[in-house]
Amino acid sequence: MASTRKRVGSKRGPSVEPDHQPQASVTQIAADLSEIPAASASMIPTAFQLPVLVLLSMSLSSILYATVSPYTSGDISTVSARRDAWVEVGGLLAWRAIEIAASWYEDFDSVDQSALTFLTHLPYLFFLTSFYKIRPTTAAAYLGIDLVSTCLPFYYFRGSTPSHMPKAPKGTVANRSVINDWGVQLSTVLFATGVYSVVLLASFGTWMPKYLVTHFEGIKDISTLRSSTFLVLCATLFPTGLAAKTFLFTPAEAAKTDAYDKKIAAFDAETATLSETLVHNVWGYSSRIRTLMRRTGVLIGLVGLHTWLHLYVAVQGAEGFGAAGWSSIWMIAATLTGIGFAWVGDVN
Repeated sequence: MASTRKRVGSKRGPSVEPDHQPQASVTQIAADLSEIPAASASMIPTAFQLPVLVLLSMSLSSILYATVSPYTSGDISTVSARRDAWVEVGGLLAWRAIEIAASWYEDFDSVDQSALTFLTHLPYLFFLTSFYKIRPTTAAAYLGIDLVSTCLPFYYFRGSTPSHMPKAPKGTVANRSVINDWGVQLSTVLFATGVYSVVLLASFGTWMPKYLVTHFEGIKDISTLRSSTFLVLCATLFPTGLAAKTFLFTPAEAAKTDAYDKKIAAFDAETATLSETLVHNVWGYSSRIRTLMRRTGVLIGLVGLHTWLHLYVAVQGAEGFGAAGWSSIWMIAATLTGIGFAWVGDVN
């Protein structure tokens, strides 16, 4: 029979209460809730979610591009190479699907995807506005379309993870006080902005002028190379620093200790095999560093391929070698930013 207890201060006699049931902690409940997908997305079978995501993104992109076309087509048509071959058009569409799939399998949320899209799509548009005199408003419209057409579908399926929530429940992320500190956020944004600005400025002042004239037959103006200063580039690239902080620094700092960290701590060099030792030397880092390495690698690969593909295929007179040179600048900047975040983010 269930035990009975008399309520304190009650005049109504004993009342029957159920035996005490164990309750989950608030931290565990919050962690479980963060892993539950949105109800609308869960109605779509898992096997079809990625194809639906790609279809939604491309459809939204097509609609938005068609909407702004009357106002921007004059700019783009002056520099665009003819893309009559199905292999070229199909290649760009396939690349778009690959970008989305890469983010999907890396479990990026809508905030991650927005930041990654900005970082990977900006170099191509920056090139057009700087050296082919495309209006900044046109470039901003195209970048905005790319952001909206990827962010909204990802938000439908993934929403936002606790690492990007200012008021994430306690225990769902590591170093919550660090990633929510405004001073830390601003300093990391300025750091990333400075890295990108220095890399571009160094390239502009050394090998880039001759390189552009040699490998881009239709280039219209290279005065940007001479007029750019560190402060001008910092002001221009401040959103890039914000995106880099959002995509690289914040998720790395928020990464919690996992089972692999325990495996690293238990590693014994005396008893480990050669393959285990090699894996440990390459991947035997904390969850923070491993998260930063993976994301930096994704950024380097996507920004390099996206920039090269769009310059070589879409810009009239662009050589493959020239497109590779411009891509390499942004790949180097992403690499140095990731390395810098590994150092400045060490709070232990």
